[in-house]
Amino acid sequence: MTPLTAQQVTTLAKRFFSVARTLTEYREHHWDNMSREQHQRLSDLQWSIYNYTDDLLALSAMLAMEEAEKVLNRVAQVTKDVNHYIDREQNIEKVIGVASRVVMLGGAVISQSPLAIIATLADLTAALH
Repeated sequence: MTPLTAQQVTTLAKRFFSVARTLTEYREHHWDNMSREQHQRLSDLQWSIYNYTDDLLALSAMLAMEEAEKVLNRVAQVTKDVNHYIDREQNIEKVIGVASRVVMLGGAVISQSPLAIIATLADLTAALH
């Protein structure tokens, strides 16, 4: 199995939370039909699911930070390459093209769109070669 992304783990957390909420509704609806032991067992299971929800959200945050670190490292390398490219390029139109792609990358980062960031990084990298 491939490692899960932060977004996938967040989706799992939401699904676990949904199950815990459904258990709450079930317990309320069947309150008078359950024994004390059944109430306790469902309550324990419900809290275990809530705890897993919290754990999944914490894992999602950690994965998002790891993913962000990878992107930051890639941006650092590309901007270093851009500086080197501009220093040696004589064709002004090519420098303008690269600079415009850096502006697009900035917009992608500000919008916090992972797909846009990856696409603009790829486009910028291609323009440097």
